[in-house]
Amino acid sequence: MGFFNAMSSINKVNNLLKDLENQVTITQDQVRKNASAETLQNSMNVLKHIHQELINTFSNSSGARVSMFTLFGNKMRMHDILTYSKNVIYNLATIINGK
Repeated sequence: MGFFNAMSSINKVNNLLKDLENQVTITQDQVRKNASAETLQNSMNVLKHIHQELINTFSNSSGARVSMFTLFGNKMRMHDILTYSKNVIYNLATIINGK
């Protein structure tokens, strides 16, 4: 069972990372186009949801916690991925608060 749980969790993380990459790209475009604070807040909520799903998935699978993943072409482990997504959320919050 452990092997199948690890594979399932790794696949879920990979799908979440695709979602994260897409949402970061969308959000960067919104910031570049000076989108409203409400639009940026909606994007931040999506990013928070993805971040929380990553946390949940990693916490349920030791196999996923030690695996290597690719995010924006960079190889990363759990800690680096969660730090990256947290920093994106914090930076976006700063931009929203400045509006």
